[in-house]
Amino acid sequence: MGKFAAKIERVITIALILSVMLILTPGVSTQAKAKKCNHKSVTWITTSKPSCTDEGMKVKKCKNCGKILKIKKIKKSGHCLRTQIEKMPTCTKPGLTATYCLNPDCIYGYRKYYKTEKIAPLGHSYIAKTYKATCTAPKTIVTSCKNCKYKSTHKEGKALGHHWTKWKLNTDSMIKKKPKKTRICSRCGKKETIYVK
Repeated sequence: MGKFAAKIERVITIALILSVMLILTPGVSTQAKAKKCNHKSVTWITTSKPSCTDEGMKVKKCKNCGKILKIKKIKKSGHCLRTQIEKMPTCTKPGLTATYCLNPDCIYGYRKYYKTEKIAPLGHSYIAKTYKATCTAPKTIVTSCKNCKYKSTHKEGKALGHHWTKWKLNTDSMIKKKPKKTRICSRCGKKETIYVK
């Protein structure tokens, strides 16, 4: 039993030595090859592209042995911003501008805005028109806005009232035996006629 156990132990030991040799042999040959390589044939490979907010990375690699010779950061591109008016302001309500990034891979692309800002209301652009007092209406000031439908009316004082002439008998009405008399407002020209009893 002891001899059999010793044989098994020897077999296991030999197997372990062979496996270690197999593992180490490729590494040794690669190192030897790397030492001999002069790295004259190289290429730059981008491992990660830069974005608007993050740096990228590229490596200098030997084409012959595959060794990484240099690692270099690529500057972030930064946003390419554009601002447009999303909502026009009115006389009383604010507008809105939206800023977004034109870079196709940016998270702040069209409709996912980098920032938004309010535009102050324009305010009314007033035009005032004054109407003089008449016989029937007081002095009136009408204020309107050039840009919107806003309109307000302000009245001052009272109507002037009619300025009548003296009553004048209508001679034609005497022939028809229905006498009339007429008076006229000297201010607005209104006529008033009544039958004479």
